[in-house]
Amino acid sequence: MRKGFIITSIMLVLALAVITFLYPFLWWLAFVLLPFLVLGLIDYFQKSDNIRRTYPLFGRITNFLEKQRHVVQETVLLNRTEGKPFNWIQKEIVYKRAANANKSQPFGTQIPYDEVGREWFTHSIYPAKEVIDDFRVTVGSSLCSQPYSSSILNLAGMSYGSISKNATLAFNGGAKIAGFAQNTGEGGFTPYHQEYGADIIFQIGTGYFGCRTEEGNFDPEKFQEIALHEVVKMIEIKISQGAKPGFGAILPAKKNTKEIAKFRDVEKGTEILSPPHHSAFGNDEEMISFIGKLRKLSNGKPVGIKLCVGQKDEFERMVQTFAEKQNYPDFIAIDGAEGGTGAAHMESLHWAGLAIVEAVHFAHSTLTKHKLRDEIKLMAAGKIISAFDIYRMLALGADACYSARGMMFALGCVQSLKCNLDTCPTGITTMVPSRVESLVVEDKKTKVANYHKNTMEAFRELLGSMGLENRTGVHRKYIVRRINETETKTYDEIYNSLK
Repeated sequence: MRKGFIITSIMLVLALAVITFLYPFLWWLAFVLLPFLVLGLIDYFQKSDNIRRTYPLFGRITNFLEKQRHVVQETVLLNRTEGKPFNWIQKEIVYKRAANANKSQPFGTQIPYDEVGREWFTHSIYPAKEVIDDFRVTVGSSLCSQPYSSSILNLAGMSYGSISKNATLAFNGGAKIAGFAQNTGEGGFTPYHQEYGADIIFQIGTGYFGCRTEEGNFDPEKFQEIALHEVVKMIEIKISQGAKPGFGAILPAKKNTKEIAKFRDVEKGTEILSPPHHSAFGNDEEMISFIGKLRKLSNGKPVGIKLCVGQKDEFERMVQTFAEKQNYPDFIAIDGAEGGTGAAHMESLHWAGLAIVEAVHFAHSTLTKHKLRDEIKLMAAGKIISAFDIYRMLALGADACYSARGMMFALGCVQSLKCNLDTCPTGITTMVPSRVESLVVEDKKTKVANYHKNTMEAFRELLGSMGLENRTGVHRKYIVRRINETETKTYDEIYNSLK
């Protein structure tokens, strides 16, 4: 192929020379073909890509298809149940609810019931005539003087910088309309988190962005200025994240604009590192002390921690320390290993952390064992999309849920998997102005609100179909999982450690 390309190229050049000499009006033919010839010669002599070197010019087609593999699969090749991390059925649920479109579906489910791992809920012969529930939960232990009434579905942490200005604004507007809380992520507290007046959960990560000293340590004065803001309702200390637990995070220099640097208290145009560990504490006792410090600085607002469960004995010791000291966070947000991120270490993305179902059950069991379940609320995050997803989490012990990617679909995300490249086609995870402008805030804030409102309504209908008049009847016995070809078990039978 390589030798053939050189021979073909020589013959092509000679042919073009003869044609343009004999037929001058065909000069444009050389203008069209020569660029391809130049690209082919570049491929022939370069040494980094085997395919392009063996198959000059044509190898570029292979490279293009490789880079756009996911896009081609999503739009052309995959059926409704095959997409990853989310299939078309999951995305369609969000798209339709966000658009207030026809929410019905014809011709039966496309998810096979005989598939191992398939789950469903059991309905009642006598559905509830009315479900009376405000779908809110009060977060705040006996150590907290300003408890917060939270929706059972809130926006998970997404930093300004990892998502765009317009995405942040649309989330804020949607949260205000629908009455749920927006988690800032660890990227600081910005005017875009205040624009529409939505309730805010201010997240502090290991980089202490927005409340850090020049050396990168925690700055109590800067924190207090943010924490006392009227829209800030809760504080969340991010210990680890589901997609990259125990690993640090990096914001690329090209995404670190002047404005982002200002809100994060860092230098513009530099690569920003979030370390894998906190400098403010390094063990359970120090964590308790730090939580107390934040609670005092915020005048008694709820302070919680977010983590992905890894080594279970560590989590057990942490909760035991909370019980012995009678000092603890107001809530624990459990992030499942299947959680999303804009960019993650390969090993952590695929193989680190406990899945959300097992993690929530374990956290709930551990808090109950140490008699702290009434004091500490549990929030769950990890592929929360539908009302059924919310029910599963609540049945396993969670009090409320977070959703990030579900809310992103409401903004128009198409799962192009370009979050880490600054080339997001929908303007959500990019800082490129022309792409950001494609996300129209006034339209998308309404879609975010619609998604939340319609999901809550779907949850109400789900409870009613099970014969439940409110959330107090939520139980693991109403969820069934197929564990092999001939056997099914309820969640109550599978997760029975509390009995």
